[in-house]
Amino acid sequence: MFFSKSHVFVCFLGVFCLLGGSAIGQSLLQKQVSVDAKNKRLSEVLAAIGRQGNFYFSYNSNIIRKDSIVSLTARGKTVKEVLDMLLGEHCQYVETDKYVILQPTEREKWYTISGFITDGQTGDALPDVTVFERQQLVAAITGKDGFFKLQLKDREKYRSAEITVSKGFYIDTSISLIKGYDQEVALTIVPEVYSLPGIVVTQHSGMERSWLGKLLVSSKLKTQNLNLGKFFVDKPYQFSLVPGLGTHGKMSGQVANKFSLNVLGGYSAGVEGFEVAGLFNIDKKDVQYVQTAGIFNIVLGNTKGAQVAGVSNFIEGKATGAQCAGVINKAGKVDGAQVGGVVNIAFDTVNGAQASGFVNAATVANTQIAGFVNIAEHIDGIQIAGFINLAERINGMQLAGFINLADQVDGMQLAGFVNIAGTVKGVQMAGFINIADSCDYPIGLVNIVGNGDASLGVTVDDLGTTTLSLRSGGRILYGIVGIGVNAYQSAGLVGVEAGLGAHIPISRRFRINTEFSSMSLFDFGAQSVIDNGFRVLPAMRLGRFEVFAGGGINISFAAVNKPLSSTLNTRLWEDQMRGGDQATIRVAALAGIQFRL
Repeated sequence: MFFSKSHVFVCFLGVFCLLGGSAIGQSLLQKQVSVDAKNKRLSEVLAAIGRQGNFYFSYNSNIIRKDSIVSLTARGKTVKEVLDMLLGEHCQYVETDKYVILQPTEREKWYTISGFITDGQTGDALPDVTVFERQQLVAAITGKDGFFKLQLKDREKYRSAEITVSKGFYIDTSISLIKGYDQEVALTIVPEVYSLPGIVVTQHSGMERSWLGKLLVSSKLKTQNLNLGKFFVDKPYQFSLVPGLGTHGKMSGQVANKFSLNVLGGYSAGVEGFEVAGLFNIDKKDVQYVQTAGIFNIVLGNTKGAQVAGVSNFIEGKATGAQCAGVINKAGKVDGAQVGGVVNIAFDTVNGAQASGFVNAATVANTQIAGFVNIAEHIDGIQIAGFINLAERINGMQLAGFINLADQVDGMQLAGFVNIAGTVKGVQMAGFINIADSCDYPIGLVNIVGNGDASLGVTVDDLGTTTLSLRSGGRILYGIVGIGVNAYQSAGLVGVEAGLGAHIPISRRFRINTEFSSMSLFDFGAQSVIDNGFRVLPAMRLGRFEVFAGGGINISFAAVNKPLSSTLNTRLWEDQMRGGDQATIRVAALAGIQFRL
C-alpha cells in the first residue's frame, strides 16, 4: 500500500500533536531527568534537577538540609524517583505552578514564626510593631530589638500563613509563608508619606485616653489599636477572662463578634448578637441586640437593642432601644428607653422614655420617668417623677408624685400633691398615690414580678443538650436564662441559653408555652455551636411541678470536628458555609420538668 507525501505529512503532524499534548499535560514530578553527582551539596543537586525540568524547588532549610553532601547517579528517572532516592520516605512533594514544594510527611500541629522587623530606610530595629496572622488572628508586638514571635496552629483549611506587619506612619507589609514549620524571617517596612490637610477626631478615638481606658486597657492593646486602626474582622464568638486574654488574644479589639462571653471583662471591636460579662464590656464600635454586664458597659459607637449593667451604661453615639443600669445611663442620643437607678443623661435628644430613681436630663424628651427629678428644656410627650419635674416647655403631660415645675404646659399636668407651672394649656390634675404591683407583659431575660410566674427546671433537646433553666415573668410573657452541657464530643461542650416565651392558658392544669431561644455551645477552643429556634411546648401542671414536651424549627451554625447529630434526624436543609461552619435547619424537639418557685 502506497502513501502520498501529503498522507505522510498528516500522520507526522498528528503524532507530533499527540506528543506535544502529552508533554504539556505532564506533571513536574513525572518529568525525566538524569543526575550524576558525587560528594555535592544537596542544594546544588536540587538546582540541577530544576534546571532540567524547567521548574524550581521550595523548601524550609531547617527541615531540608541544603548543605548536606550527597552522591547519586540516575539515568532517565522521573523527578519523583530521584527525590525518593535523595530524601527517602520522610518527605512529601506538592506541585504548584512552576514549583515543587518539599514537606515532611508528618507535620507539626503547632509551629512558630519569628523574626526581626527593621526600618527599610535606616536599617534600625523597630519596636511596637504589630505582626499578626490574618486567618488565625494571632498577633505579637515587637520589643526594643524589633523581635517578634507567633505560635500558629497547623490547620488543614489554611493553605499558608498570611503574615501582616503594621505600624503607625508606616506602610503595611504582607507576606505568605509555607505553613506547618518553625521558621525565622527578617522583614523591613518603610515610612509612609502623609498629606495632612487638617485633623479629624472621630467618635471612636477617645477610649484609650480616658481614665477607664488607662486603667483597663493595657499599653500593648493601645499600641495595637494605633497600628491596626483600619483592620476589623467578624467572628462568631469570643470567650475571654480579661481584655487581651481570651480566644482572640491581643486581636480582640479588632474583632466584632456574634456572641461574646467575658468572665471578668471583655474588649472588642463590636457585637452583633449577645454579649455578657461578669464585670464590664468595652466595645470600640457598634453594639447590636443584647449587652449585659455586672458593673458597666462602654460603647464608643452606637447601640441597637438592650444594654443592662449593674452600675452604668455609657454610649458615645446613639442608643436605639433600651439602656438599663443600677446607677447611671449616658448616651449621645436616645431613641428608645433609658432606665437608671440614679441618673439618665442624653447629650442631645430622647425619643422614647427616660426612667431613673433620681434625675433625668435631656435637651428634648418625649417621656421622662424619675423617682426624684426630671430635667428637660423641651418635652413632646410625658414627664413622670416621684418628686419633681422641671421643664422649659411641655407639649403633652407632666405626672409627678409631689411637684411639677414648668414654664409652659400644652397638655396635662398630673401630680400626687402639687402642680407648679407658668402657663398650662390643658388640664392640671393632682391626686396622692398610684401603685402598680403586677405586670403580665414584662420583656427581659430575668423578670421579678410580685404576682408573676417563676420556675426552675431541667430540659433535654434532640441534640442531647441538657440545660438548667430559669423561666421568670408575668402571667403571659416570661424570660429564659440557662446553662447547659452537651457530651456528643469526648471533651464535651458547655453553653448558655437566653430567650423569651409566652404562656397560652388552656385550662387550670394545662397550657401551651411558646418560646424563642438561642443556645450557644463551645469548648473553650475551636469548636462552637449556635442553635436558635422557635418551639411550641404543651405543658401539664402537677402541683408545683410542670412537665412539658414539644418541638419546633431550629437554625444552627456549627464549627465542630464532626457534623451535628440529632436524635430525630429531621434535617430540612443543610449547607457548608465559606468559613467551614455547618448551617442546618431542622425540626427540633425539647422536653423537661420544672418546679414553680
